[in-house]
Amino acid sequence: MRNLTESPRFEYLNIAILLVRFWVGTVMLKHSGTYLFQGKVPELAAFLESLNWPFPLLMAYASQIAEFAAGILILLGIRYGAWIMAFTLGIAVIFAHSGKIYSEAELPFNYFLMSIVLSLTGCGKPSLDKGFFRKSK
Repeated sequence: MRNLTESPRFEYLNIAILLVRFWVGTVMLKHSGTYLFQGKVPELAAFLESLNWPFPLLMAYASQIAEFAAGILILLGIRYGAWIMAFTLGIAVIFAHSGKIYSEAELPFNYFLMSIVLSLTGCGKPSLDKGFFRKSK
């Protein structure tokens, strides 16, 4: 049986997935790196505290470390990174932005959706996913 991704209709699928991977990975590294390495975590913790989140400083660090690690995994082509990113951004959209996907949560919701797409499709041919998700015969 012919592989679906070998069809002429899907010849650019791996390039499209690679572009999404590169964008999500680099943007999340930039975003979380700014918080982690430029002293902005206390600002995020103050926001979480204003929402009455428990352990706001710990939660702020946890979310930014998760985003940073997930960004690296996505760039390497490991779909687990996309699952981590989707989970982290899903929490942000629902709880920190009250699910307002057409206003203040629009950007994190877009990255959430891109992470879901990568989670479901895998990270394409140029990725480390191939080593983790090999089909046994």
